[in-house]
Amino acid sequence: MSTVGNSLFHLDIFREILKLRVGIAQADNRREFELLSSIYPLELHTFPSGTEHNGWVIPDDWTVEKALIKQDGRTLFDGTVHPLAVVQNSPSMRGTFSKEELDKHIFTRPSVPDAYAFHFLNTYRPWNRNWGFCVPYRIWHTWGPGDYEVELVTTDRPGTMIVGEAHLAGQSEETIVFNAHTCHPCQFNDDLAGVAVILELFRWLKEQPRRFSYRAVLGPEHFGTVFYLDKLPRSERERLKLGLFVEMVGLDAPLVLQRSFTGTALIDRVATHVLRHNDSLLMTGDFRKIVGNDETVWEAPGIEIPFASLSRCFHRGYYIEYHTSRDDLELNRVDKLEETLEMLKRMVGVFEDDCTIKRNFEGLVALSNPKYSLYIERPDATVTKTLSAEDKLLGHIQDVLPRYLDGSLTVFEIAERLKVPFAALRRYLGRFAEKGLISLAPTKSLSDYGEDGSQRGSK
Repeated sequence: MSTVGNSLFHLDIFREILKLRVGIAQADNRREFELLSSIYPLELHTFPSGTEHNGWVIPDDWTVEKALIKQDGRTLFDGTVHPLAVVQNSPSMRGTFSKEELDKHIFTRPSVPDAYAFHFLNTYRPWNRNWGFCVPYRIWHTWGPGDYEVELVTTDRPGTMIVGEAHLAGQSEETIVFNAHTCHPCQFNDDLAGVAVILELFRWLKEQPRRFSYRAVLGPEHFGTVFYLDKLPRSERERLKLGLFVEMVGLDAPLVLQRSFTGTALIDRVATHVLRHNDSLLMTGDFRKIVGNDETVWEAPGIEIPFASLSRCFHRGYYIEYHTSRDDLELNRVDKLEETLEMLKRMVGVFEDDCTIKRNFEGLVALSNPKYSLYIERPDATVTKTLSAEDKLLGHIQDVLPRYLDGSLTVFEIAERLKVPFAALRRYLGRFAEKGLISLAPTKSLSDYGEDGSQRGSK
């Protein structure tokens, strides 16, 4: 599906971002966040390079001045031609190397022969920086034996890491967090796709009535969240109740849900419920068994905010173009971004619309009586009926549903137990409330849900 000109996700803006040399504390990050803020206003938090917390050290702003590989005076490769062509944060060096020695510093991806690989380990280990080039396989595999001259000139300057934040207040200060990272140069699916979906979610949320508060945190992978949370006052951090990391959601691939540390938190249950009713190919996995991102930061000791992760990948190996320059806009599909956005909206719908129940009747109610008109037709061997998919689902459970209206479960918990979509059940029980059979009251607190998803003190 063509992505050109699509306005929903402002892909023209992301096309501009993909031209930038972004990173942890790169100078181009400032322009990146200016562009992102033109989609949805972001409050920018800044952290100087060299700052350390728990062993994490924000690297300097790093630039490549010269990056040549030559043989017999002839230039074979110029590492300034692409932001990924030199290993990120490589130090300067100059020397002559045999082919065997040079190959130890060449990184390539035969499965994507025209692509530049993304090599980033120096960024996370500034105390052990090694030089290297990321050369497309179609170029590298033509190089034969002999001596190679390498000249690599890079510059480190004091830089600034930026974390963008959006906050939408609700009636409650209890906050649901959506997180994505911004630091992979020239790559959209990993993870500007998550950024794009979250920004559109907040554009939508801004126009909605809100019981709970919502926060978007967009910044460099791990580094951004580590320093953002360290800077956040404890009283404010305690308002953050649960969250979802959104990454790699533009692929033509099934949705993948990675559960939080406990695997039983409310975010796990809500996400599983919504996704299973909307993607028959949904894959799920335990914490850190599928993808690896900032969920470890949110779940770290003493912070312990339940955080799940939503992506689209092929479980093992992610996808062929992963961490290469071929992770471009053309690899991604707008309809998959739209589907992901809709899933996030439906998750929000569960949090916002869930209710506790008070039953106002005893005994069996004749739901088909015109006084109530609550009976849902079911298949009949004698009478031909036109039934919607929703009718079939709700008709199947209407005999057992009244027993669940005793106040011990919320609407979401009943939907989860009976395996029917939350929104459909919420509409149906709304009709019960209109007839006076039950009273519905919004759930008061995300903290009222126990680890097993049950709501404490709801009786």
